[in-house]
Amino acid sequence: MPSQPDRQHTRSNPSKLLASALLLVFLCCMGTETAAAKEKQLSLNSFIRLVAERNTVFEALLLDELPLQYSRTLNLPADDLILSVKGGYALALDAVDGAPEYSVALDRLFPATGTRVTAFYQTDYSLSRRRNESEFSIAIVQPVAENAFGRATRLQDKLTGIENDLARYQIAEAYEDYLASLIRLYYDWYAASENLRTATTAWKDAEKLLENIRERERNAIALPIDVNKIKVQAVSRKETMIALKNEYRAFTNLIMEAVRDDDGPTPVPVKPESSAHMQSTGLESQLRLFRESSRTATMLELLEKKADTEVLGQADRLLPSINLTAGYDISGDDKFFTASEQGLFAGITMEWPLPDKQESARHEISRINRTRVSLSNSNTRLSLETALTNLYRSIENQQLLIGLAKDKIAISEAIVRDEKKNYSLGKAGLNDLIDEVNRLEEHRFNLISREIEKQKLIVEWKRLTDTLVREKDILKYAQD
Repeated sequence: MPSQPDRQHTRSNPSKLLASALLLVFLCCMGTETAAAKEKQLSLNSFIRLVAERNTVFEALLLDELPLQYSRTLNLPADDLILSVKGGYALALDAVDGAPEYSVALDRLFPATGTRVTAFYQTDYSLSRRRNESEFSIAIVQPVAENAFGRATRLQDKLTGIENDLARYQIAEAYEDYLASLIRLYYDWYAASENLRTATTAWKDAEKLLENIRERERNAIALPIDVNKIKVQAVSRKETMIALKNEYRAFTNLIMEAVRDDDGPTPVPVKPESSAHMQSTGLESQLRLFRESSRTATMLELLEKKADTEVLGQADRLLPSINLTAGYDISGDDKFFTASEQGLFAGITMEWPLPDKQESARHEISRINRTRVSLSNSNTRLSLETALTNLYRSIENQQLLIGLAKDKIAISEAIVRDEKKNYSLGKAGLNDLIDEVNRLEEHRFNLISREIEKQKLIVEWKRLTDTLVREKDILKYAQD
């Protein structure tokens, strides 16, 4: 656990400590990456760390947890010791005499049992008797029906605890959603970089082919129309490269905004390692784990417990207010009870609105809400499991498509080599070569898209199964 100075530093700079927690959890979830070879390179883990350290979004989310520690104070009856003091002066108009009068009262509620203890002392001047009279009493009031022995308070305390737990889980959900959006942004940035690299290579290849065709034209081997065809291809590829460069710069600006770095050198992305999807455990095993121990499953259970607790609280309010009272009383003359009279007292009070339609209506509404929550949770569980099943299948399908895309690239590269050879020997037309070169470029772009889409699907899987970030690692730093 952090030392006391460390705790204070956490409260004043929560996002800095959060960075360590996020990075640790993220490394466990996403795997390791190749080391950056240049200072300007920005890996995915480094990107997350910088955002957590500099971006105020994480800190703002963390601040949402801090007010929860005061919710019990606000929602439960106060157990403060209340002191009441009253002072005055009584003066008789028919005689020149009078005296000060004052009273002091102490009142304390014990919420755990609903018991209230009151002590009262008063001295005043009696105009009829021309002397001071004093009174002291102490009384204990105990509810035995509504809020019997603190039942309503305990229910409210339980309800507040459930609401706090739900709020903390929701904070973790917000962290996870924001982290997932950052990861997706990084993947888009990396995809834009790879697309730009592929387009640049294709443009350079087109320029080399153009130079080769011009040389063939000078040697009367190629026709002018062949030169123009390659010129059009080179211009088209340069056009694609310029568009992709603009897209890459736009994503770079978003990355620099996220890390709050406007003046530093422009970073370049590093290829992330493939995320572990744990497909070897099987879909049914992962769904069972999701049902039993995920944050979402716990939140759904808490929502049902909250609805049940609200029904019990409303049922308690249907009971009459019955209070048992017992105490001690002493009264007498002057300030010190001269010629005093003293005794014990006990009694019972009851208030029972009949037929109490409003409380009955609130109770029925709470019961209806409990049924609604139960049905909603059942639908949510089914919907999530269906979404996870489809997502799992999509990841498997994307992996198969990646394999096919790699095969198509290998085949297209072989075809392009053969077409170049055939064209140089006059066995194939230029149009056939151009078509195959364009097809190869298309396959390369398609592979990049497939690989990035797979990584995004895995991130979404981890987000939905609550395994991208674990709330205990985040909230530990929020509470320290």
